[in-house]
Amino acid sequence: MDSRPRDANNMQVPASSALITGIYSIFKGTPHLGIVVAAATINSGVTGATFFTVREFSVSPALNRVAPWAQYAQRRRELGIDAPSSEALSPSPIALPELRTNKLLDSGVSGAVTGGLLRGIRSGRRAALPGMLTGAVACTLLQYGYNQLNLLRLRYISKVKGEDRTTGDVPVLRTGSDGTTQAGERPVSFLEAVLKTIGMKPISDEEYLAKLKKTREVYLTRIAELEGQAEEERILQDDTKS
Repeated sequence: MDSRPRDANNMQVPASSALITGIYSIFKGTPHLGIVVAAATINSGVTGATFFTVREFSVSPALNRVAPWAQYAQRRRELGIDAPSSEALSPSPIALPELRTNKLLDSGVSGAVTGGLLRGIRSGRRAALPGMLTGAVACTLLQYGYNQLNLLRLRYISKVKGEDRTTGDVPVLRTGSDGTTQAGERPVSFLEAVLKTIGMKPISDEEYLAKLKKTREVYLTRIAELEGQAEEERILQDDTKS
């Protein structure tokens, strides 16, 4: 439930559902395992596609324009909706509560719309309201869980980068089988190994700086385009008045 491309999200949802359903069916001994997994994949694919379409094309754009909270004000500055300011070029650090509540409202509203729509189609109008409540609660909790995992990932990366700055490039000395001392890499902790298996890898200072510079260039380009459009509109208005 992040801000990555919608196609990747739509693929991950049915894949995860198929994996979980398959493992559960194997342990339970469910007959016709292939049919059960295929049905779960199709259902979750339709649900995921509906959810992300509603959120990314309807709910989030609407909230970005009208919601008064800090995270939506930041999004408006990033998208160029609000007037450019010094905060847009040098934003203040994001507080932990903002990370925990990132897109909670977006996902809750989108989950309510998706749950009500799908339940209403499948079971009739009477099931729409329970579907909305269930979808809102489930999607809000899932988004909160994702935010917590993302926060843990950021803390882990910060810890690893802090350790790297402390140790520098000093190699780790290991004793070989023949008794000689050899230089080796820093031993990998259990947490680091687990996070690497699920794709969470720490990035170097240079890579992080390059990403920040790329993001800043995108914002500056967008601001320049908006300023150019505003200038063109002003000129057109002046010509019309004259």
